Amino acid sequence: MGPRQPDAHVRQCAQRIRFEVVGTLSPDPLDPLTLRRIAEQIRTCCRHRPLKAWRLAAGWTVDEAVRRVHALCDDLGLARCGLVERSWREWEATATPDRFYQDLLCRLFATGPVQLGFGADYSPPLLPVPLPAARASVHVGDGKTDDHHSPPHSLQDLVMSAAHESADFISRAEQADVGPHTLEQFHADIARIVITYPNRPVAPTFVEVLHLRDRAFQLLEGRQRPDQARDLYLITGVLCGILANASFDLGNLAAAETQARTARLCAELAGNNWLLTWVGGTQSLIAYWDNRPTDAVTLARSVWDHTPETGTVQVRLAALEARAHARMRDAAAADEALRRADRAREQIRGDDEFGGMLVFPDAKQSFYGATCQLWLGDSDERRYRDAERLAAAAVIWYEASLPEQRRIGEQCLAMLELAAARLAHGELDGTVEVAQAVLSMGARRRTDSVARRLRQLGNQLARPVHQNASLAIAMREEIETFCRAPAAPPLEARQ
Repeated sequence: MGPRQPDAHVRQCAQRIRFEVVGTLSPDPLDPLTLRRIAEQIRTCCRHRPLKAWRLAAGWTVDEAVRRVHALCDDLGLARCGLVERSWREWEATATPDRFYQDLLCRLFATGPVQLGFGADYSPPLLPVPLPAARASVHVGDGKTDDHHSPPHSLQDLVMSAAHESADFISRAEQADVGPHTLEQFHADIARIVITYPNRPVAPTFVEVLHLRDRAFQLLEGRQRPDQARDLYLITGVLCGILANASFDLGNLAAAETQARTARLCAELAGNNWLLTWVGGTQSLIAYWDNRPTDAVTLARSVWDHTPETGTVQVRLAALEARAHARMRDAAAADEALRRADRAREQIRGDDEFGGMLVFPDAKQSFYGATCQLWLGDSDERRYRDAERLAAAAVIWYEASLPEQRRIGEQCLAMLELAAARLAHGELDGTVEVAQAVLSMGARRRTDSVARRLRQLGNQLARPVHQNASLAIAMREEIETFCRAPAAPPLEARQ
């Protein structure tokens, strides 16, 4: 018999509640009062027996809990007890430990027998609200993990855990009671999130969207009318699409691809071409930044013939394809795709389904065009001038936006294309001026694509023509310092 796999719902709820209370996914020990509050909330959510809730609150597997009991015996100078995993699981299910083990478990969790369910409890329950918590840093790692069932210790672990859960959902969805108010609330939440996403740090948005997606998954496993199911698949697909975008912004391209695949399945099940086209574009975007321009073209073309019901998604799709062609130095194909983007802009029928970050504005089309001209420039001064003109127009558009509606990441990328265009025709002062503005603005909302583009600019500043200039040397050092910081800043514990 293989190793026992922890229940996904149990693991997910415990991780979520622990994160909400303490603002971190670190396994570091917590004070007893905080641990008790987390355990109470886990019991309320999942109806576990107290001992299991306390173990989950501590962030331990059963094996780790048993090892900690043995270590406690060593610390107390007691003979090693014969505790094994099977006994612990029996305690969590139906059995009650004897007095010796009750005492050990109370010492282990620094609490009393009543709190662990070994005695009658006549006190009122703790209110299920988070304790005030100090600022907690969430480390952004490389996203690699040997076992996706292990509790995540970093934001990137959570990103990958979410991706695995979305992948698990595909297998369930391919087998072929929601009320109107529930669907209406989902639409309202998504509409708010897609508007605030471009101006808000990525990490807290990721956590919020993850909770909504989990709820949508739960509802899809229940019963719905066909029209409700279509709407729910659309909602779930959009949420997975936002998670794909957030995973991408956090620098975890593998997780982003998994979320996008799940979003694409949901779009197909919803029969919604707008979402299918948007997700196909997102898959193309990920491939482009993953240094796979050929795949980026293929993915963009794979959904081109699915005419969207409304919105700007085909403009985006053609612009993404153009950029991938340009990266491969295929000028004819890039120019043709740019013309298709212009034609698609003229043929837009109505607004995008949800708006906000899901809209492809003129400014973004303009700086994508600038990127194409930079890739195709080589020694063609005309291309570089076009790139500067297009990037400058995009920057002006972004700067004219209201501060609370400004798309910070996109504006930074447009400014970096402007800086690169100026550098291409020798304007070092102008390049540095724009790059310094990006460092200032980008610190408010760090994304992986901005960091990657900054590194590319730093490499250009290291070329022989500029490498000994004091201005270029100082700028490269500033870029290196900026890029050493993680894509996700420290998170505040949510109050």
